[in-house]
Amino acid sequence: MAQAGDTFVTQDDQTLTVRTPAAESGGRLLELDSTWGPMDNRPPAHFHPHQHERFEILEGGLTVEIGGRTRVVRAGEAVEVPTGSVHRMWNDGEETCRALWQVRPALRTEELFAAIHASRAHRRSASGGSMTLLGASAVLREFSDEFRLALPRAVTRPLLAVLSALARVRGYPPRARRRTV
Repeated sequence: MAQAGDTFVTQDDQTLTVRTPAAESGGRLLELDSTWGPMDNRPPAHFHPHQHERFEILEGGLTVEIGGRTRVVRAGEAVEVPTGSVHRMWNDGEETCRALWQVRPALRTEELFAAIHASRAHRRSASGGSMTLLGASAVLREFSDEFRLALPRAVTRPLLAVLSALARVRGYPPRARRRTV
């Protein structure tokens, strides 16, 4: 269980620091301070099947793509990502972006970020320092209630099952234990 001040690195240019842990709100809210450095690579399009997100930009700008529409959100502005909306965001500006990030309900999002952090510590990609394909497969399979790629489940489920089994053989961190909030 995360504590206020815990920090997770999800790729070389993105850091998340827990401001309000899920336990403080009975699981209704996870609040993070997030920074995105300028980056060349874009994250994959994804959605959260049971969660709503809100990003309040405090410094810099963040390019946000929701439902195929792209715009830059700047300091003083906020963006809402409704449950189930396909989206992705990145910083293609020249200065660091800092935002307050809220996730409702929290579900196991703290554990998701810890798993990403651990996977990167085990082995990370050369491009942007994100998780490798094998590391990502184990994490995506474990946290499908929190995060899903914008691909048909008929494709991702069997593919993730095979790749995550290979990840375990290759020594990636074990699956997280399920808990309830």
